[in-house]
Amino acid sequence: MSPKHHSKSVHPTVILENDVILAEGVIIEPFCHIIGPISIGKNTKISSFCYIRGPAIIGERNRINPHCVIGTEPESKGALPTGSIIIGNDNVFSELTVIQRGTGDRDTEIGNNNFIMDNAHISHDNKICNGVTIAPNVVLGGHTIVHDGATMGIAASTHQFSTIGAYCMIGMNSVITKDIPPFALVSGNPAKFKRWNKYQLNKLGIEDIPSGEIYEKYNLEFHSTTRRSVLPIDLAETTN
Repeated sequence: MSPKHHSKSVHPTVILENDVILAEGVIIEPFCHIIGPISIGKNTKISSFCYIRGPAIIGERNRINPHCVIGTEPESKGALPTGSIIIGNDNVFSELTVIQRGTGDRDTEIGNNNFIMDNAHISHDNKICNGVTIAPNVVLGGHTIVHDGATMGIAASTHQFSTIGAYCMIGMNSVITKDIPPFALVSGNPAKFKRWNKYQLNKLGIEDIPSGEIYEKYNLEFHSTTRRSVLPIDLAETTN
């Protein structure tokens, strides 16, 4: 099927195959290769040398920087690619980001307003919620879930099937081997609880020790998705 697009901002070196639907204002820079079925929402910009393979739905106002690879097979022996890549609105994907299709657990899904820096690896069956920050060289193992507002520090990594609670802070070079409850600040290999993430607590109007309706909401969401042992919170060992 011929590509469908209403924008003239597609460079002539771009290769569009199969069913590719582009909304108004989409910009695709030189030497990209996009294979449908894919729909790309309004005012999304895809920079040079990107490779994107569907099935995929990419929302509005996303910025995909050069050399990103989206929609390749899962790195799981014997697993076949299943489902779609689903990307929301207003995300930034910096250079050399890789996003893989799922194996059947879920679509690989990225919500809204996420900031994903260079060389991030988003594995098969991952779910990144909203407002998440992922620093350079972060590796998310397969089936990882990262809840709203979490921050992954430089070169942090997660074990498969990990769950990162809302508004956590994961220190640089940390290795996540247990699920991290909401608002925890952790670091180390393996990561250990250091203290509550007071910066985020204060932004949401929560006391220095999390409690109340907002906290309970995120705590319930966390426990509805956790599939591994949860990192214990030992306030007696916290550091400032």
